[in-house]
Amino acid sequence: DEATIMKNDEEVPFGELLEQGWDKRGNSSALRRNAEVWNFALKCVFRALKPRKLRKKGASDEEIQAAQVEAATFIRDGLLTLGPTFVKLGQVVATRTDVLPKTYTDTLSSLQDEVPGFGGARAKEIVSKELGRPCDEVFQDFSAEPLKAASLGQVHTATYKGKKVAIKVQRAGLKELFDVDLKNLKKLAELLDKFDPKTDGADRNWVSIYEESERLLYLEIDYLNEASNAERFANDFKEKDWVRVPKVYREVSTPRVLTMEFVESIKLTDIQTINNLGLDKELLAKRTAEAFLRQIVETAYFHCDPHPGNLCADKEGNLVYYDFGMMDELKPKVRSGFRKFCTALFAGGPTISDIDLAKNAKMLVDGVEEAGVLARGADRLAVEKLARFFMRSFKDKQLGKKGSNIKSTIGTDLQTLTENNVFRFPSTFTFIFRAFASVDGIGKGLDKSYDIGKLAQPFIEAFTDAQKGYNSEAEKGFAIFRKATGLNKQDISTAVMSPKKIAYMEETLRDMESGNLKIRVRSLENEKALERQSLTQGRMENLLVATAFLNVAGLMARPLLRSAGLVGAGIFALQAVMANAKVKKFDKTQAKFEQTKFEEEDDDVVVEGE
Repeated sequence: DEATIMKNDEEVPFGELLEQGWDKRGNSSALRRNAEVWNFALKCVFRALKPRKLRKKGASDEEIQAAQVEAATFIRDGLLTLGPTFVKLGQVVATRTDVLPKTYTDTLSSLQDEVPGFGGARAKEIVSKELGRPCDEVFQDFSAEPLKAASLGQVHTATYKGKKVAIKVQRAGLKELFDVDLKNLKKLAELLDKFDPKTDGADRNWVSIYEESERLLYLEIDYLNEASNAERFANDFKEKDWVRVPKVYREVSTPRVLTMEFVESIKLTDIQTINNLGLDKELLAKRTAEAFLRQIVETAYFHCDPHPGNLCADKEGNLVYYDFGMMDELKPKVRSGFRKFCTALFAGGPTISDIDLAKNAKMLVDGVEEAGVLARGADRLAVEKLARFFMRSFKDKQLGKKGSNIKSTIGTDLQTLTENNVFRFPSTFTFIFRAFASVDGIGKGLDKSYDIGKLAQPFIEAFTDAQKGYNSEAEKGFAIFRKATGLNKQDISTAVMSPKKIAYMEETLRDMESGNLKIRVRSLENEKALERQSLTQGRMENLLVATAFLNVAGLMARPLLRSAGLVGAGIFALQAVMANAKVKKFDKTQAKFEQTKFEEEDDDVVVEGE
């Protein structure tokens, strides 16, 4: 994009033209705006399909990549033209490397911190209007050009009471644009709820995700709310002198203007500058992980958008956080369940025994259920088996080992859980995943050996010990002794209870001999066979009824009755076709889970999940 564009023989900054266009769109009719949005959406679909067509025609990789870059550039420019709502959407999509090819995410990532800004004169007008007096009376040395421009506003520097400050100025017409655009996005969420196949076993509620995003977006354009968020975040990290949060000047802040302390920093992705300053990259990476874990596990209040423009470092190696417009907090049950999940996952360390891991797996599933991730009525045995597999894979990864193959280990149970959609992620998790992806990317850029799973081990252990609470130093010392020697109350209890357990085993064996012992088993293979039989039976019934209607139509002499017979035959024939499609889909799914590895895997590739 060019910095300036000629308009009426005058050079006009591109950001000014964008701002004027967004303002105009915000005041236009909803019908016109809807037509513009859906017209752009259709064009995006056709552009995105072009690389696939080229691949089918046997085009070279260079041609396919060029078509992807062209499509991504078109989408990025279109999102900029449509306005802040869609720029925000582009920023979220740019972090989803698991969904989009790298060519798309690389192009869309420029929306993070390369949105063209509007001029300083317009910014001064907004500041003067918001504060109720001329900008130059309040601030000195107000910068003519923005220091940084984003989707919702831009930052100018100035001097206030002898101190350098950063002034965040909101763009015009945001609420009006949001009111129209979010209605379109809600329709899209409703469509996704209907047509999302959810083949990964996660029962996503797209409308719930939309509603959470809508709530946070409206809060984000209230700069006084952002001021409160910044103060709360700073208080959460007041004991960590390596985390800096700019001070807020509330007396010169309004819902559209936010004045904060100016804190100079460098991006954590600017490796060359970090090296020149002699900063410890491994320490910086470790601090990004610890700060993220503190937010998610300890305080349950977290920054939703810690991309490289919002998470930086100063010259001393301290982390500096910016932009507190989008923050979220885990609900009490989600917080409690998530903490229980983390405790179970990290308890015992990488060398935990299988017996202890099985106990922890039950606790982990309890936490998942409490957090609302596991649907009520889900097969607990299958979920616990899945938990044991992933926990052991995670422990093996901590030790540098390869995990076992997921399909050969728990293939049938995994299929059952996937088909029943037992996992339901709360909408808040969308922002946790987004924040994790940003922090993980920053950490790996700083340190190639960065692994947040390994860094989390000592953090979670320390947090768990702190949660236990000790009444005295002696109790704490004995706890450390127990941990070092393995001596604990459970071992004593096991020694005392062993005779009773042996007696119980003897009683059970006697029940088996006498035929009084009842064992409940579950045959998943037979369940699947019966399920396929039910689908096949439905197909046959529809075919028989369609044939009956067709015979009736052939025997009837009256046109009306003949037409009714043909219509009936058509309806049931269509249902038979749909039932046949279900049978084929079932067979395809069954065949996929009967394999011992994924089709795209090599024989030596295994799952290494966290």
